[in-house]
Amino acid sequence: MADNIVEEQVIVQEPSAQQQIAEQMAIALNGGIPPTQQAQSEAAVTNEPVIEPATQQQPAVQVATVVPEPFSIFKEKFGYQSAEDAIREIEELRKFKETPDLLIPDEQSANILKAIQGGSLKELHQYLDKQLRIDNLISAEVNTNTAVDIVKLGMQLKYSDLTPAEIEYKFNKQFGIPPKPVQSAVEDDDEYQNKVAAWDSIVQDRQMELLIEAKLAKPDLAQAKSKLSLPEIQTSVDEGYLQYKKMLEEQAKQPQRQQEVEAAYKAFTPKALETKLNFTDEANKIAFEFQYEPDAEGFSKAVDMACDFNLFWDNFNNQDGTPNRQKFLDAIYFAFNKEKVITEAIKQGKNAAIKAMLPDNSQGGLVKQLVQPVAENELDSMMKQSLKGYGGY
Repeated sequence: MADNIVEEQVIVQEPSAQQQIAEQMAIALNGGIPPTQQAQSEAAVTNEPVIEPATQQQPAVQVATVVPEPFSIFKEKFGYQSAEDAIREIEELRKFKETPDLLIPDEQSANILKAIQGGSLKELHQYLDKQLRIDNLISAEVNTNTAVDIVKLGMQLKYSDLTPAEIEYKFNKQFGIPPKPVQSAVEDDDEYQNKVAAWDSIVQDRQMELLIEAKLAKPDLAQAKSKLSLPEIQTSVDEGYLQYKKMLEEQAKQPQRQQEVEAAYKAFTPKALETKLNFTDEANKIAFEFQYEPDAEGFSKAVDMACDFNLFWDNFNNQDGTPNRQKFLDAIYFAFNKEKVITEAIKQGKNAAIKAMLPDNSQGGLVKQLVQPVAENELDSMMKQSLKGYGGY
């Protein structure tokens, strides 16, 4: 019995990368169920015979398991020859979906669509009505019936300033036909027939002139059609909505701008705000360079105010919340006249020091004059604030 046992050989073909992609697409389109499992389920439902594997007593056979091509459903249903063709067309369809303007065949159709969207139906109706009338008259045969409409439309296009009543008057003046004469009681038949013959001659002459004018007007109608254009559509847009949209866009940019502002100001150091001023007093042989660098606390406060203007403006409010305009004006003046104020402060300080060194003769002896403390004035207050890094400056 051991000699009769033959090992079953199964040959499995590894699917290529293309087949794997196609298989995944087939599974996705099949609701997540592999096609092979679906085939087995269908076989169970239809009671089709299932081939049992060979028993050990059967002779040696080679069973080749062939992986079915799941892409066949795409070939049968959509006509794709390969997975690459399917992927290419899917990409093209997505690109087409993202560009809906491709659905509009020409510029005229786009303008008509804009007119409808903008609610300019009256202007659109006038434009289309004129275009259809011109098309119909250009293609129509010139006869006594169509000639009237051709000539009148030609006049409207040529004389755009004339009203419909004025066009009608001008047309009747040139091509109008007088009423047929009526035989009076005193006229005999011969006299009446002569009047009718004269009338017929006028009618034929006017009709001939009208037909000629209509034929001559056709090229003008075709040229006028080529120049027809929709009036510029002014769509009504809610101004408040535009302002609201602009505000949202600005708010979206604020965090990034705030980060840029803070990074810019925090890159500075107290050394960058150093104040240097040369002072010279030739009469008293005094010359030196005034130099001041903001202290760390004052500099930090200035940076915070530069990054957040709410902190800056809070310095110019009274306790009741009303604006202190005098203080704000004072800060502006000092900001743009800092060197002038510092120079004047140095000059007054120098004069006070010299005066203190002079003798006092008011009491009959050479007594050195002592500097007397005085109340702080506005200039002194400004100097102190400057040396402490006033207001972020």
